[in-house]
Amino acid sequence: MPDRFQQALTGSRYCSLLFLTLTLSLVCRAQTTAAPSEHSGASSDALSFLNQVFELYARASSYHIESVEEMHVNGDFSRLWTRSMTISIAAHGNQYRFETRGDHGSGVQISDGNTEWIYYAPFRQYTQQPTRSAGPSRIQSQTATGLYSLMRAQRTVKDLSSVQKLVRSARYVPDEKVELSGKQITCTVIKTEGEIPGSSVHITTRFTFWIDKQTKVIRKMAQHREGALHPAEPDVNYEMEQDTLFPVAELQVMSFPERTFTFEPPMTASLVKEVEDRVSAGIRRFVGSIAPAITLKTVDGKEISVQSLQGKPVLLDFWATWCAPCVESLPAIEKLYRETVNRGLVLLSIDEDEEAKTASEFWAKHKEPWPNFHGNTEMLSQFPEHGIPFFVLIDASGHVVFSDAGLDEDELRTALASLDLVSAQPSKSPSP
Repeated sequence: MPDRFQQALTGSRYCSLLFLTLTLSLVCRAQTTAAPSEHSGASSDALSFLNQVFELYARASSYHIESVEEMHVNGDFSRLWTRSMTISIAAHGNQYRFETRGDHGSGVQISDGNTEWIYYAPFRQYTQQPTRSAGPSRIQSQTATGLYSLMRAQRTVKDLSSVQKLVRSARYVPDEKVELSGKQITCTVIKTEGEIPGSSVHITTRFTFWIDKQTKVIRKMAQHREGALHPAEPDVNYEMEQDTLFPVAELQVMSFPERTFTFEPPMTASLVKEVEDRVSAGIRRFVGSIAPAITLKTVDGKEISVQSLQGKPVLLDFWATWCAPCVESLPAIEKLYRETVNRGLVLLSIDEDEEAKTASEFWAKHKEPWPNFHGNTEMLSQFPEHGIPFFVLIDASGHVVFSDAGLDEDELRTALASLDLVSAQPSKSPSP
């Protein structure tokens, strides 16, 4: 089922690969940087010139950058393609505007120097708060995945200047013209070689920069990486190609249009304390309610009523064999099980596979020491709409005291500790 495959891919690999790739947003305004000598080819000259370009970004105190990025990642067992657009604007007086658009939706973060707004289009929600003296707020929402790309937009200039650390050697190649917004920009082209410093595995990194011959800023950038790009899979090789165009590129901007740093919420948007989707809101509201009276059944017909377990704390773990994060969480869940089994906690897993036999065979193969039951549509409908893994902790009185999608081991442990089932900190040597 393609949609579930994609969910598993994005859950287990997508974020890690993006973490290893630099989304580098850059800008363009007339600057005083030494021009390269008519491409003598000397690598030292090319590297020196490129370092001067990086310094322009490191020193930039105001800027306007718009970028369009495409990334392709090919691995031994998967492929990924993404496209995103970013606007990064910063001015003096703590004024800024960051916008992103991509496969997780669009987000905006704006400050007029006094008030900051963060708007997330997929949820039609926005927040409003005083602008911090330290600059843009860090994105706190745990459910609006697309908002995290705003953090990358905030780091536009810093990320580009840090590329300097990845470049070991550089050389000139023939000039080229880059078409941007219908204009032909003549560019100095520099190719580089380098590698990721401090990495435990060898990752080759190559950049090509197209530098505007008039303004001496980067108008196009291509990056190639290959090697074990996923830290959890040191034996799996990936190749990544990332191309970024900069239709707007301005550094040390003296003034901006009047409405650059103003925000007018759409008529359909609502002001909230924290951007949150309806699914996560439902999961949180579930806490404090009486747990549904459900009966679970194993593939061989054995039944158990959750209501019959009243008097004991119960942890429900919703999962599926096709969900990579679910499978990856099993060792952590087993550790918690061994810590709590002698303290009275009843752990029940509920699979959401289409066929009960699929999960039961997986369970038998992995020899997990607690029981698994198959979740049918009628039973699952009694719980909030949720992603998986999904955990529900029920106290001895039958009330839900914890409800969360995704495994946050610290939060789950805190909830278990509130019922005196585990210590606040992980046990160093759980019972075998």
